[in-house]
Amino acid sequence: MKTVARMLCLLPLIASAAMAETYPKKTLVAGSMVCFKGGDWRDMVEASLDQDEEAAERLIGSGKCRTVSNATKVSYIEEAKFIGDSALIQLPSGKTAFTADGWLH
Repeated sequence: MKTVARMLCLLPLIASAAMAETYPKKTLVAGSMVCFKGGDWRDMVEASLDQDEEAAERLIGSGKCRTVSNATKVSYIEEAKFIGDSALIQLPSGKTAFTADGWLH
């Protein structure tokens, strides 16, 4: 029974990895910012435009957004037109995130 439960837990991870292979690969440059929800990314972009460091720090401190310290290979899913020149990506962990399209090469 434990083996079946473990397999069921791993199934989404395996499916996610398989899906990631169908998307084009890009490199997210070191020092880039990512947010895990579209609304949080929009708030980060607005904080940047308004030069509101406190709002940006709240998003980072809460774990909703983070800075990528090393260049990272990601899967490029699609443009996120609703937030300027942004993109929806899939990180190596399988988690999706939003980032600036200009940070992808």
